[in-house]
Amino acid sequence: MALIGYTLDAALARLRALAWRALGVRSATHAKAHAGSRVRCAWGHGELGAGAELYRDVQVLCTGAGRFHLGARSHIAPGGYLLVGASRLHIGAGVAIGPQVAIFCEANGARAGVPFVEQHVSAPVHIGDNVFLGARVTVLPGAVIERDVVVAAHAVVRGRLASGFVYGGVPARALHPLRPAERPDPS
Repeated sequence: MALIGYTLDAALARLRALAWRALGVRSATHAKAHAGSRVRCAWGHGELGAGAELYRDVQVLCTGAGRFHLGARSHIAPGGYLLVGASRLHIGAGVAIGPQVAIFCEANGARAGVPFVEQHVSAPVHIGDNVFLGARVTVLPGAVIERDVVVAAHAVVRGRLASGFVYGGVPARALHPLRPAERPDPS
């Protein structure tokens, strides 16, 4: 019985991705969007690569000229929240994003003397190929995560994370280099 349920769920996820195509979200072969996942972008401003997958309750929110790209064979686990706004979010190929990860291309600022609700920070976010973001990682506006990076659960990412390291903490800092056996083959 479980096999039938899983097969049906996979088929429905593919149908949802095809339906999104009709709404202007480009989706390549075998892209999947599970129940409750939502991509809200202007016509043609969202893209799911070949074999990309959005699990349950993932939200991608773009406004105006905002653009979202999820690369081939990448996935976003349940509960992901991606606030793109009018900016750009590029997620490369072979990226694994853990549950309840929050990625912000737009956020409120925090400067003294100006009400916080009147402060806005907006900057594109770029995540390279073969990256793993652990559960509940937060990525702030303007972050650049280069290829071959692991970010530990609950870390807060700002600025640039160089390729070839495991990062963790608040804010995220390099903990140690990736060892060759830790570098999964993205193909």
